[in-house]
Amino acid sequence: MRSKRDVLISHLDEFEARYASDSDRDELLEIISSKCSIPVPNLSLARLTADPSRSELLKILSALDTLLFDEWVNGAPPSLSTLQHTQVFITELCALPLEMSEGVSLQNISNHVQSLVGSISQAACSDVESFLLTQALYLNLMHFFTDYGSSDTDGVLIAKAWAKDELSTEHLYLLEFLSNLTSSLQKKMIQQLEQSLGAEERSMDAIFDEIKQRKDVDEPTLRKVEAVVNHVTNLIETGEIENHTDVQRARDLSLSTDTEDLQEILAVLCNAVHLHKAERKWWPRSTQLISWCLLALSDTGKLLEMGTGEGKSCVIAMFAVLRALGGEKVDVVSSSSVLCERDAREWSQFYLYFNITADANTNKTDDKYRKACYQKDVVYGTIEAFAADHLRQIFEMKDVRPGRGYQCIIIDEVDSLLLDQGVQLTYLSSPMVSMQHLNTVLAMIWSHVRLYGFLSTADQTFVQGPPAPFFKVLFDSIDTEESEIKEPMDILLIAEQSNIVPEGFTDHYYRDKKEQPSTKLKIVSQDAMVQFFHEIEQYVPYGFTVYTLDDNGLLCLRKSSPYSNQDIPDLKVLVLEEGMCCPLYDSEETLIEPIAGLISKKIQYTSTDSTDDKDKISIPGFLKDLTEKKVSVWVQNAFLAMSLRQGREYVVQNDSICPVDFRSTGIVELNKKWGDGLQQFVEMKHQIKLSTISTVTNYVSNVAFFEKYQGKIYGTTGTLGSKTDILFLQDLYPNLSACKMPTFNRKKLFEVKGTVKTSTEEWKSEIKHVVMDEITPNSYRNGRAALVICETINEAQEIHKELKDNIPDDKLFLYCRSDSDSLSKIDKKLLPGDVIVATNLAGRGTDIKVSKEVNNNGGLFVILSFLSVNTRVELQAFGRTARKGKPGSAQVIMSTDHLQQSLRPVSSLEEAKSTRDRLAAEKMNHMMTDVEEMKLREDLFSEYCKTLQDIYRNTDASEKMVVVDIMNEFWGIWLQRKSEEIDQLKRNELQESLKHDLSQAKSQSQNRLHHALAFIITSSLETLH
Repeated sequence: MRSKRDVLISHLDEFEARYASDSDRDELLEIISSKCSIPVPNLSLARLTADPSRSELLKILSALDTLLFDEWVNGAPPSLSTLQHTQVFITELCALPLEMSEGVSLQNISNHVQSLVGSISQAACSDVESFLLTQALYLNLMHFFTDYGSSDTDGVLIAKAWAKDELSTEHLYLLEFLSNLTSSLQKKMIQQLEQSLGAEERSMDAIFDEIKQRKDVDEPTLRKVEAVVNHVTNLIETGEIENHTDVQRARDLSLSTDTEDLQEILAVLCNAVHLHKAERKWWPRSTQLISWCLLALSDTGKLLEMGTGEGKSCVIAMFAVLRALGGEKVDVVSSSSVLCERDAREWSQFYLYFNITADANTNKTDDKYRKACYQKDVVYGTIEAFAADHLRQIFEMKDVRPGRGYQCIIIDEVDSLLLDQGVQLTYLSSPMVSMQHLNTVLAMIWSHVRLYGFLSTADQTFVQGPPAPFFKVLFDSIDTEESEIKEPMDILLIAEQSNIVPEGFTDHYYRDKKEQPSTKLKIVSQDAMVQFFHEIEQYVPYGFTVYTLDDNGLLCLRKSSPYSNQDIPDLKVLVLEEGMCCPLYDSEETLIEPIAGLISKKIQYTSTDSTDDKDKISIPGFLKDLTEKKVSVWVQNAFLAMSLRQGREYVVQNDSICPVDFRSTGIVELNKKWGDGLQQFVEMKHQIKLSTISTVTNYVSNVAFFEKYQGKIYGTTGTLGSKTDILFLQDLYPNLSACKMPTFNRKKLFEVKGTVKTSTEEWKSEIKHVVMDEITPNSYRNGRAALVICETINEAQEIHKELKDNIPDDKLFLYCRSDSDSLSKIDKKLLPGDVIVATNLAGRGTDIKVSKEVNNNGGLFVILSFLSVNTRVELQAFGRTARKGKPGSAQVIMSTDHLQQSLRPVSSLEEAKSTRDRLAAEKMNHMMTDVEEMKLREDLFSEYCKTLQDIYRNTDASEKMVVVDIMNEFWGIWLQRKSEEIDQLKRNELQESLKHDLSQAKSQSQNRLHHALAFIITSSLETLH
């Protein structure tokens, strides 16, 4: 029978095995094994306790000493996962000298030890602090093997270095934990840990020291900021700030940057926040005051990285008031309509105190309401809404933002808008009657492409061709020019000679017209067809790779090509039942040109073709160039429509196809439509009313729109990105500077080691297990709340269904849509046992509120159930927990089933992230090329707008709109025809061509006016019939 101590040690060994189960599992153990010449299996606690001499233990302690105080200090530092494994290993070694008393729960002790590991990581807000804590933990471990009663000065000094000398020895929770563990092992230990791990506000000096160390702000500016913030903080502490209520004086001083003037303005702003937003419950924090000062002292734009939950909305509102008091119109851009409408509403009383008007532009559907909105001092909105209203002003000549100009812009979640959506174009839909003729072409393309499908093996996806008799599939797949095979019957004769089909089958197949071909082929078995592909290789210079389908509908390899010579083509075939086969293609790319060629042969152009072929479809001659240029693109987009999935890339809502930004924000984009036929193909896929293919006649990129503010771009985000990201932004906007703000409270996020599952079922099971484990009370804490963030709507619904049987309906919430009903589900404070399953809608900018009880139990537990497109999206998701100094945990649980093909071979989360980061960096490098193309498009559009403005000024009112329609149609088709030249950045050639073509089109527009009117009326009548 095992002793209690042995049982405890087995608990801890199991914990370590679970903790280090992925890629870095043996990194630490292998290092120690190498240094101590001890096999890795012998490093378990069970083995170490079996050694009465403790010789191996002493070697291990010596190795840890060398690593922590020599090699990792002076050489390459360990990875964070290795450091956390070291903390686990050291903490478990503390159990070795314990004398176990009766009545002590071994599982409790094991749980307490495991909880400590999380507490250590939560307490450290950087790798350096984590390293210092690991050193302190090691030195405390030495107490157990030397003189426990003595004071370890080194350990105290290290722990105090982490605590900035603000903690006394008796409050160093690491020392406290270890002493409690060796003495009483009672539950009061947890209470003492909670007390010493309480939310700790950082001192003003510590915050300014951190800013100085980063060297993002010059010394004179930082000294001024320090003077302003210290003065206002003192006013708050003494209560004197209540006397600073003179709004008119703040307005008079708003253009000044003198220290005393800034102190007065900031005091008035803080008092207004306290009275009219905080309801006298709180004051703006020191980090918010510093952030405001840095924005106020910058004339050339400033980007601030403020931690999630640090109060960016408050800083933005205070800074917007400053600029509005100075006479500027302020545009505040957010990443979603939900967030901007929320902030405009919640800060309305604060603005009203300063007699400043504010509104949101995202819920305005009529031009008169848009115009009223832009007459306000501060306008909140999305980039799409701002850009669309800009186009209404300059392209449609609607007076929606009269005299507003582009004076100051503040961007919330600046990384999302400048980086993730940096090359996004916004345009107003321009349906044209003449483009309806192209719907017939699109329908013909879809009738061909929909016969194809997609099938996958473990590591490859194929395009599956339409099923046909095996000999016809084979005949269509090979080049028969230099062979004796001249028709499909010749292949069927070979099958007959090879005894694949009975004697006389070929003659019967072709002569008997009464019996259906499919009926005749029923006698051909699947195995016989597989065998035939062996036989046929003797007759043709091809190798064949043959697949069948297993019971789950997955491809199963039955035969490989016998040739490794690349000169001999390898043709892939799916063998079905009853003599039927499908060709398999490595990619749709090989099919695009053949299908495009087939479609082109079935089109005739009314004004250019002399003959009228009733078997062909007729298209107006002026669309000939466009059709011939675009038919391959349309075929490609038809295949893309086949691969897009409802609930992932789009949703069907009110009989409309609405794209979803699932990779970044999770927003359903109700006002967006895809171009180049993609929208129409997805509509055909779902058999809903077909919209007319739109021609882009107007557009503005995010880059061009932001440049209109002449460098006065200010922004905040929780994740500004890497140095590469910041350099990219500074290349685009040379006057911008960036600064990372320290957090007000120590970040207490514990990131649980992520896990990679190889199937969807395992992935769902693991998420369910982790969620239930976290929300269920156990011996050392009560239940927590959980948030599961999924990549797509479909996956969120799957996880919600998986959890439904175990979690009551009133405790389980699904958040996939940004409507008021969905928002109400997550607006309340989460209680222990509550679970939200959401898309990335909950991953950025959403303040998930949790109760005090949840925080006392460890805070919100966040599961990111997919590999995010970049690190910033991941950090935003993790930023939903451990906010404002409260505790929290997060973990990535992903499945290789959900990865793109290039990432599926990964064996660990670290490998997947490394590949992801490399691809993200490559994408960033390519963005500059995209920016060049956008700038070219912008310049061409500007040239066209000059012509358009001239038409509006100089054309009779009765003819104006018809001439504009003619010119817009010309311009839209011109852009489509010149798409290849635009991609190739042929700037000079395009600009010359546009000037010439616009001049010609403009001079001809009057002559074509009556013809155009007749054409439009005729086309409309044809549509009605």
